[in-house]
Amino acid sequence: MTTTQLSDLLTLPCGAVLPNRVAKAAMSEHLASKRQEPTRALNELYRRWAEGGTGLVITGNVMVDRQHLEAKTNVVLADAPDLARFTEWAAAGTSGGNHLFMQLNHPGRQTPRHVNPTPMAPSAVAPVNLFRRASAFGHPRAMTEREIEDTVAAFARAAAVAQRAGFTGVQVHGAHGYLVSQFLSPLTNQRTDGWGGSLENRARFGRAVLGEIRRAVGSAFPVAIKLNSADFQRGGFSEDESIRVLHMLQADGVDLVEISGGSYESRVMLDKPQSQREAFFLEYARKARAAVDIPLMVTGGFRSRAIMEEALASRALDVVGLARPFTHNPNLGRDLTTGRISRAEDPPPMPGLSRLGGTSEAMMSVAQMALLSKGKDPVRGVGLRAVFSALLQEGTSLLRGKG
Repeated sequence: MTTTQLSDLLTLPCGAVLPNRVAKAAMSEHLASKRQEPTRALNELYRRWAEGGTGLVITGNVMVDRQHLEAKTNVVLADAPDLARFTEWAAAGTSGGNHLFMQLNHPGRQTPRHVNPTPMAPSAVAPVNLFRRASAFGHPRAMTEREIEDTVAAFARAAAVAQRAGFTGVQVHGAHGYLVSQFLSPLTNQRTDGWGGSLENRARFGRAVLGEIRRAVGSAFPVAIKLNSADFQRGGFSEDESIRVLHMLQADGVDLVEISGGSYESRVMLDKPQSQREAFFLEYARKARAAVDIPLMVTGGFRSRAIMEEALASRALDVVGLARPFTHNPNLGRDLTTGRISRAEDPPPMPGLSRLGGTSEAMMSVAQMALLSKGKDPVRGVGLRAVFSALLQEGTSLLRGKG
């Protein structure tokens, strides 16, 4: 039996072919214009990644509802978008012959209060323990049937525009406590109608989104989803339920499932050391592979090239996802697939701010992306002055950055 390597092609169920098994996972870039449109800086950042040899690049979350943003520096694809700006972004992001998937998202109750004081959600359940900043979010209200249907349609419209603009696929964000994930969790979805209760009902929203997207883009266009392996909260979306949802997604014809885990309300897994995340998600991937044949991308702590190759050889996964290391080395895809490096390195820590944990790492990644977007190289070591300068240039909402 042939051993799968990082440099191997991957044919997705829809027929699209990824040139290798390395993917840049989504990160919020915080580079949108004041009108939440793509910018030259965003184009330059994605040109750097596209020309760096990775097979699949996934954008940071693009919002499908202007009234619900993760941050004011997000790109929004809603209403009557300027197609030319998205076409320029897609051209830059595919300049290396790679695939470029647009990640589509709706934050639901994880919308900052200053964006919307009463955001929509499956149920009126307020978030807690979000970096001890629960007060930064408005109190959610339960969506009406009409609002649910309109939101499903908004995802499909956005996907159709992404296809016309030249993006080669889309990924629905169904993890990390955002709206699709909120519908899946019994803690945040307490509805008693056809959108809540049983797992089949709680999965209905995400499946409806994926189904409408498929109808909008056709059978040959890749449609992917990012899914939590679990949300690591007592009484929440569990690992067993996640496996059951994978069965549903396979039946629905989804082309690629990216596995992640946790949420901003429960950072148990997000804040674990890389080696522990790597081991956990590999074990979950093995369970998932035993249950379904759907192509799997696993993102969660991979750094060692040897372990990436071992995971691929075991067929537990099909694509290796990395995020923050791409802000430190935009040529990471080429360096890994050619064997030039044996390990993917994270950006350097910010001096004096290590106590912030994952938030500190995300801030550093945003600072590195700001440098790349200006045509500069990422730096090996960054002092506090340089970091805060980059953060201030991109706006205070960067402090909410994720990665």
